[in-house]
Amino acid sequence: MAWFLFGALWQFYFSGNKRTARFMMNGILMSHGFDAISEPAGRTQEFNQRMVDFHTDRDATQKMAFLIDCQTSN
Repeated sequence: MAWFLFGALWQFYFSGNKRTARFMMNGILMSHGFDAISEPAGRTQEFNQRMVDFHTDRDATQKMAFLIDCQTSN
């Protein structure tokens, strides 16, 4: 999850930073026996707001909690 957040924040890639960082996060999770994480369509606005908050204050606490909630609700 940290890879996703900081990959999206620091834009390691030329293009598609959130998509690529999410892909990497899910690859790491699945290679260690965990399910992939994706936010439900009904929570897209919350996902976007949490990303804005993270980019603004650099505090990953709420975004991590959101991702964990998405992972456990699958």
